[in-house]
Amino acid sequence: MKLRAATFNIRNSSAPDGDNAWPVRRKATVAAIEQLDADVVGLQEVLPDQLEYLRWRFPKYEIVGAGRDDGMSAGEHSVVLVRPGDWRIERHETRWLSDDPGTPGSIGWDADLTRIATLAWLRHRNGTTIGVVNTHYDHAGEVAQLQSSRLIARWIAGSLPWIVMGDLNATPDSPPLKSLVEAGLSPAVPIEAGGSWHNFTGAEDDDRIDHILVTPEWTVTDAAVSHHRPDGRVPSDHWPVVATLELR
Repeated sequence: MKLRAATFNIRNSSAPDGDNAWPVRRKATVAAIEQLDADVVGLQEVLPDQLEYLRWRFPKYEIVGAGRDDGMSAGEHSVVLVRPGDWRIERHETRWLSDDPGTPGSIGWDADLTRIATLAWLRHRNGTTIGVVNTHYDHAGEVAQLQSSRLIARWIAGSLPWIVMGDLNATPDSPPLKSLVEAGLSPAVPIEAGGSWHNFTGAEDDDRIDHILVTPEWTVTDAAVSHHRPDGRVPSDHWPVVATLELR
């Protein structure tokens, strides 16, 4: 069984980005998602108006995830998209990256902002179940980043195959990534694939802070950072990261 997974921070629509504001680039963002050809996509920084647009543009996809401010629709979402095909969402939930992960709006440790993870359990048409975590770590709190990794490692402990992906705001050699590796996860995308954050410059060699990691049940058959520019436009201030995986 193969699955193609991707993660993409699409940059929130409230940011004052001028020529790169959401209304200007939203078609490019959708085109970039389509070009990934992924079965499962984790998106970060999705505000309600963006979610509405995505539901309109991907009407046949299952799209799940709650707002980080209230556990319903307020604030940024870390949504999971599953395209029609072999995989369906069996159940899902949003948890907060804090000491109180069940409390909407809770802020963890030294984090600057409320941060969340969306967990989705996917069932293949043959009955196989896997888990997906799509998350967005805090950009400032180093303790929060590390504790978020430890928290996710506890959540996914067990026999189920898991994919952990998202904007971790941390580079491959950082403590949060090392913590996930120590917990048994393996990075899917090699370091030499290039950077993922570029702040709308289009640079391909800046920091890699967007990641896909997998438990030992998965074999990575190919993986990359996508530097696709639909019609010459950068689709976000991050590049998407994508990997094709196969269950052993």
